[in-house]
Amino acid sequence: MKRNRRILLVLWILSLIGISFYGGAVSYGIFFLLTFLPVVSLLYILAVIALFKIYQNLEGNSVVCKEPAVFHFILQNESPLLFAGVRPVFYSSFSAISGLDGETEYELRPHSGIRRKTAIVCHYRGEYEVGIKALEITDLFRLFTITYRSREPLRINVKPRIVHLNDLENREIMQSSVREVRTSPSEADVFLREYVPGDDPRLINWKASAVHEAPMVRERSSEQQEGIGILLDPRRYDERKQGYLPLENQMLELVIALNLFFSRQGIPVETCVLSRLLQVSMVNRENGFDAFYEMMSGYRFDPDRNMTQLFEEVIKGTRIFDKKTVILVIHEWNETVTSFVHRLSQNNVRVQVYLIARESFSEPVTISRTEVVQISAEADLAEVL
Repeated sequence: MKRNRRILLVLWILSLIGISFYGGAVSYGIFFLLTFLPVVSLLYILAVIALFKIYQNLEGNSVVCKEPAVFHFILQNESPLLFAGVRPVFYSSFSAISGLDGETEYELRPHSGIRRKTAIVCHYRGEYEVGIKALEITDLFRLFTITYRSREPLRINVKPRIVHLNDLENREIMQSSVREVRTSPSEADVFLREYVPGDDPRLINWKASAVHEAPMVRERSSEQQEGIGILLDPRRYDERKQGYLPLENQMLELVIALNLFFSRQGIPVETCVLSRLLQVSMVNRENGFDAFYEMMSGYRFDPDRNMTQLFEEVIKGTRIFDKKTVILVIHEWNETVTSFVHRLSQNNVRVQVYLIARESFSEPVTISRTEVVQISAEADLAEVL
């Protein structure tokens, strides 16, 4: 293209020299032809832009993150002009289209079209544009190329993926989801276990502690299923889609995966998320997961919400301190989280914190009965959990 423009410039200079020294109708004709050729090329491109049609759509009612969806697009020339060079430019930041590299240039004859059927894979949950982002139009003489954005971009709402976990690396979460009911030492089903920081000192059996040479706490073997509580950080931490989409996608997929895993193990899960109001969803082996998944698919993080608001609503509206285990899925560790985790620990609640981030954090303050796991926003949950 640059070569064509250089050739045109050289020819125009030569025609200018020709009319200066020789004149005549032929010299002037060549000069005006070369002068107006760029103008004609630009007018041609504008006509193509005005007359060109793009049709694109996805098959099915919904698109799930990282699962292929059938994608159709049509480039249509409904005019009497020849469209010499048309190259579609595809969105590539959050999605990928199979078999199309974005470098193919099409020539469309009058009243003809190009139809393509392929598959598109969306990398993250959320609402964003996919498919054809823009078109590059080149004129007949290949002097200019103009890129213009599609007038009707394909905007879709991608649902989070359901990750099936076979097991958890931290098995204590499952074991501690059963809350043992403390009783007096005179009851037959009392048993002893080693003291854990955060246990009530009044429950220490001093005779048994002397025998075992370590503090031992009285508990009973009869168990009452209390389930697991999950709290999701509601805040959006970035204004850029490149910043917040990977983080939010990972957080939602983690919460969904934990609900599915524990409910299949027969352990009820109570998940608390903050929208305009606190929403509490219960999922167990029999029911609740489908409705929970639909709710999380449409959940929107908000820069005006924060963990302080969530903790306050949870304390007021739920029995969070009756849980044996509470799981926090957060993106940032701060003083508010530290204070809430301390309060849970003082109530003998075991805490599992999943810290989702792009980069590693320094290890948060050590708190009894609390474990912190840092997970990259791009990590495979089935592998890291």
